[in-house]
Formats: sequence, C-alpha cells, structure tokens
Amino acid sequence: MSTGKYFPIKTTTACPLKWNWSTIYLNTGITASCHRTAFSELTAENFVEFHNTPEKLEDRKNMLAGNWPDSNCAYCRKIEEVGGVSDRKRHLAIPNLIPQELDIDQTVTQVTPTIVEIYFSNACNLGCLYCRPSLSSTINSENQKFGKFSSNGVELITHDGQFKDLVSYFWQWFPNGFSKVKRLHVAGGEPLIQKEFEKLLDMIEQYPSPQCELNIITNLMIDKTRLEYFVTRTKQLVMKKSLRRVDITCSIDCWGIEQEYVRWGLKLDQWEENFKYLLDQKWLVVNVNQTISALTIKTMPEFLIKLKEWSRIHKIGHSFSGVEPDPSYLKAEIFGSKEFVEVFDTILSLLPQDTDEAKLSYKYMQGIQTQATSGTLNTVEIQKLITFLNEKDRRRGTNWREIFSWLEKYDVV
Repeated sequence: MSTGKYFPIKTTTACPLKWNWSTIYLNTGITASCHRTAFSELTAENFVEFHNTPEKLEDRKNMLAGNWPDSNCAYCRKIEEVGGVSDRKRHLAIPNLIPQELDIDQTVTQVTPTIVEIYFSNACNLGCLYCRPSLSSTINSENQKFGKFSSNGVELITHDGQFKDLVSYFWQWFPNGFSKVKRLHVAGGEPLIQKEFEKLLDMIEQYPSPQCELNIITNLMIDKTRLEYFVTRTKQLVMKKSLRRVDITCSIDCWGIEQEYVRWGLKLDQWEENFKYLLDQKWLVVNVNQTISALTIKTMPEFLIKLKEWSRIHKIGHSFSGVEPDPSYLKAEIFGSKEFVEVFDTILSLLPQDTDEAKLSYKYMQGIQTQATSGTLNTVEIQKLITFLNEKDRRRGTNWREIFSWLEKYDVV
C-alpha cells in the first residue's frame, strides 16, 4: 500500500499521469495516459497492455531522464514555461495514487494503472463545438446528413467505418484489473444514456472493489427520473462497500445563451434542475468541469457567481482546462493579449482561495490566463473560427452573430 504517499519520482518533467492514468477509447481502439498527449493503438491482441504501450513506456523513460516527451506534453510544458500550474503539477499534489511497482523501484516504467478512464461509445445527446464525431453520435449524424465540409483550413467529416468494438476485452480485463484500480472514470459520449454503463454497475456489484472511487462524467441532459435511478443504484453500491465512493462530474463551461450555443442541445433550466437534485444528495461527491474556449470565457463570471451560491448547499469540486489539442481555432490565445484581459481579472476575483485545493485551482487559472493572453493576434485562426461557425449556423439554423457580437469585428472577409 502507498497510503499517504505522494508521487515519488522527482525529475523536473515527471508526471504522475504517465504512471497512474490510462484512458481507453473502446470504440476507436486508442489509449493515452493523459487527454492531451499522443495516442497508442489498441487491438484485441495488445489490449491487456493498454497501460504499457511502447509509446507510454518511451514517455516514462524520457521523464525519468528529465526530458519532456517530444510532442506529447506541450500543453503542460507551455503553461509551466509562463509560470502557471499545469495538470502535471496539480496531479503531483494528489496523494495515494501510486502504482504498486514504485514502492519497490522508482525507475520502473512497466506499471499497473491506479486510474482508468473508459469511453464505451460515442452515444451522446449533445453536439458541443469543441467535440468530434468519435465522441458524439450527434455530431457524427450531423456530418453524415450534411456531408464532408472542407474550407479555409476547417474540415468536418464523419467517422463512418472507423469504429472498433473492444468492449468485450474490457469486460475480460475487469474481474482482475478492477481490483487494482483506485479511481474509475466513465466518460462519453454521455455515459448515462449508454447501455454499457448499466452493465458496468452490474459488474461492480459482481466484482466489488471497496478501495475504488467511481467518477461519472455527464452532461446532465437526461430525464430526471433516469438520473434518480442511477443515483440510487450507485448509492447502494457504496452502502454495500462495492465502491469506496461515487463522484458525479458535471460538464458545464459558462452560462447563458452562449453556453447553449457552444454545448448545442443543452438546456440550462434542465441542467440546473438536475444539478440541484445532485446537491441534495449529501453522500455524493459533486464536481463541475469547465472547458475554457474563446467562446465561453466572457460568460464564465455568470457561471462562477451561480457556483458560489450552489456551494453553500453542497461542497462542489471545480476543475477546468483549455481546448487541447484541438480545434486550434477555438483556443483563446488566437485573439492575442487584449480581448480577454478584463474578463480573466473578473474570473480570478470570483474564485475562492479559502482552502489549499482552492488556492491550487486559482493558480491553475492564472496559468490559463497567462497562456491565453500572452499570444499575438492570429487572424488566420480567427478566420477559421468564423468559417467553422458559419457552417455550424447553416447546419443548425443558429446565428453566432446575435450571440457573440464581440466577434464580428474580427470578420474582415
């Protein structure tokens, strides 16, 4: 056991995610040890080695030598270079997530994961602007309906014929592998509308792991009755000690019509009703996760004000990150140093600093602010964004100009 211990490898680039974490996309046959790095291919033959692919082993070797992996870790490297707190540094502050092999040898690269994140399929009821067909059936269906789009460096394509089915291999891994995992994340698509999620709860009941925390990442756009059903089922698993605890992490970026445009299909009144139901579940760990893009920054303060009010009812975990690795034209830094300076100051003023966790999140946001406002105006990327939004408006019958009026001044074509 590594109880009370922090990640022991102390080189200047060593990242706990590379040793601890594996994300598995069962429908596309890829895996990574961070959302922001290069992927490894998975097949039926090599599935059991999903945490120890040649690419992951090479990244760990580089980090042991104090080197940044060539192109795999640019997101954190850039944040750290401007003095910010990166995902790497945030995870260094989390205890008790150490592969058992590191208790014996801190130079080992072949290890057992402590955090596994699963994407069962792309079944999803939203079509978020920064998402892609492999993660959203709504986007894939839209692209099938309207066909391939390619213009001005923007390309929208379907994912036809590229899906794999590795779910059965995950179920084979589960009886022995799950018992070693300390956190199991279930992402999407939208897990709460996927049939595999119900089977996962059945499997946890059959193969309990009292040390494991289950984290469900949801857009909360499901019928409240269905949400209540899953909350009841997972509570029973905790009460029977089949799980240590359950987290529900709710995806939300900002507030107002801007949010309903960016996370297309989301209705804020329904989202808020479901969220308030979760806040009434005192046994449940409730989190929110924000994806910060050029289109969500300006109404983030409205959301943070609501978050402060909700936090009086129930403690709420809070995480956020930028758009990475793509689409590049949704990144805030393409607008240079001036567009978002004032709103970032407001955002920081609304973030609490009353706990160590809150102070770390504050520093993390400062790093995002620095990265987003230290660039130079990139008119090529901005025109890609406008091309992208024009095409989305044509497909969805929306009008970005009515919602993001501040953006119109950049439309010079």
